[in-house]
Amino acid sequence: MKRKVTPETDDRRVVIYARKSKITHKGDSIANQEEYCKDYARLHLNLSEDYEFEVYEDEGKSGFYSDRPDFQRMIHDVERRKIKAIVCYKLDRISRKMSDLTNMIDFLNKYDCALLISSNNLNTKDNNSKMMIQMLGMIAEFERDIITERIQDNLEELAKDGRWMGGIPPTGFTTERSKTGRGKSKNAFTYLVPIPEERALVEHVFEVFLETRSYNQTAQRLNEEGYRTKMNADFTTLAVKDLISNPVYCIADEYSYNYFLDENCNMYGDKEEYDGFHGISVYNRTTQTKEESDDSTFLNPEFSRYTIRKEKDEWIVAVGKHEGFILSTRWVAAQKLKDDIADKYNRPHRATNALLAGIIYCPLCGKKLSVISESNRYTHGKPRFKYACPNAVRKGACTYQAVRGVELDEYVVSELAKLKEEDNQYVKLIKAEAKKFKASDKNEQDILTLKKDIEKLEQDIMLQVKNLRDVSDALRPYVQADMDNMAKEIADKKKKLQKLDAIEKQRSDQYSDLSKTLEIAMNFERMTKDEDPEVIVSIIRSIVERIIVTQEGKDSNVHLFLKGQPGENYDDFFADSDTLIDAESRSDELCDSEGCRKLYPHFCRSAIKS
Repeated sequence: MKRKVTPETDDRRVVIYARKSKITHKGDSIANQEEYCKDYARLHLNLSEDYEFEVYEDEGKSGFYSDRPDFQRMIHDVERRKIKAIVCYKLDRISRKMSDLTNMIDFLNKYDCALLISSNNLNTKDNNSKMMIQMLGMIAEFERDIITERIQDNLEELAKDGRWMGGIPPTGFTTERSKTGRGKSKNAFTYLVPIPEERALVEHVFEVFLETRSYNQTAQRLNEEGYRTKMNADFTTLAVKDLISNPVYCIADEYSYNYFLDENCNMYGDKEEYDGFHGISVYNRTTQTKEESDDSTFLNPEFSRYTIRKEKDEWIVAVGKHEGFILSTRWVAAQKLKDDIADKYNRPHRATNALLAGIIYCPLCGKKLSVISESNRYTHGKPRFKYACPNAVRKGACTYQAVRGVELDEYVVSELAKLKEEDNQYVKLIKAEAKKFKASDKNEQDILTLKKDIEKLEQDIMLQVKNLRDVSDALRPYVQADMDNMAKEIADKKKKLQKLDAIEKQRSDQYSDLSKTLEIAMNFERMTKDEDPEVIVSIIRSIVERIIVTQEGKDSNVHLFLKGQPGENYDDFFADSDTLIDAESRSDELCDSEGCRKLYPHFCRSAIKS
């Protein structure tokens, strides 16, 4: 007599996954998704009315990325064999990325876990549902791309009402929600409301900044006066700069309208709407992006986040609902001062017109050399000065001897003027480098081939979908497997295409930069002739990476490191920070011009006799 086998009880849980995206601010709420899923699961999985579902939910997370906290927690619970079925309201709540969706279905099959989609009545345990899930996954990814394209339109809609987009409100404001209309036409939006105490702080920051004309001095005074940031921290130069740069404080009037218009911003609304009371709202000022690392997997995703500040010609400027704090004339003055500070490093030393300040370094300790003026003394009709190491001047911790400034400036300018000569090695090098980065026919062909392959595979999948209608049950698994393989192949090719596009963009940018450098190299003398020192400084900095002057007895050797040269390495010029090497012994190692030419891909000339 055969022994009766009793099937083991599957005590794994049925769970619900719900997600709401922060991108569109639309879609069914988390609570509604949960209720739909519970009703569906009770009906189709024969669960009791009092069955307790565990709920995983990610609110404010994009479905395109798999690094959602509760999603990853759920996936790892599947791996630990705690879950036998996942119920979701719509497929795009689980994922909007086709490759992740395909990997997830394979993963769930491996652990005998079903995925149920309530709104489409789909179950991955059923072969017909698998085919539909593949199709819906492709549609979800396509919809995600469409959503991205619609963001600009959504921003313009936000601009109509001057509403706050969300996030931590800036210093000086809190947020409130306002509701308008009734029934289906009911609408709610968030707007900024002033906080009187913080408003006074913002006004004081602008006052101090315009007075001191310095981020650092502004931060120091605010801290000395006992002020704290909105996050209850000390003020830093970055905190001051961020506050000064924010257009939200600027009063919207004709003056500010003309300023943003001159800055090529996208202006929303007529000039008459800039009423002199409300503040400015700027949309599309920054964007956040995520980049998946090469080691990232569906089960262990790795992403890097970036916040990119957009150019002003991409901004959308409108009148906000909030009250402005700072007169437009003062806010614009602060922006111009901010620009002046940014340009400071492209300006020569005021007293001496030193051209190389900021790009010349001490070979012993690596510090930037300071400009030391020699009052009422002149060389070649120019104010005399020296480039000196600050560690030597102030602390006596460095033995580097100061370099004559006027002579060095003139020598560097004369050497850069020689770059146009036909046999110049640097120009040949830049041309060779530019040629490397010029778009190749092979790269373009690879991109075109990948796009055609993806299009062909997508057409083949559509064809197989039609075949499934008539295919026999015996052949159905093979057709489904073929579709799965094609979906994976599409995902792989899209990843390769994305990398090729990134390489092509980088190649194009590098080629453009090298072309500009080459143009300056070939026309340096013409571009700097009879120009003001400010212009010459800017041109020099566009082509010179840094300058190091090493010393050998009474001779100085000038090492010009020019932009665009591969393999530039400054390490061998600098002593260890713990051990400062005597200048004379250091020069014995490094200052032989021929040896330097062999070691470093730059030109090096002995010059400037003391």
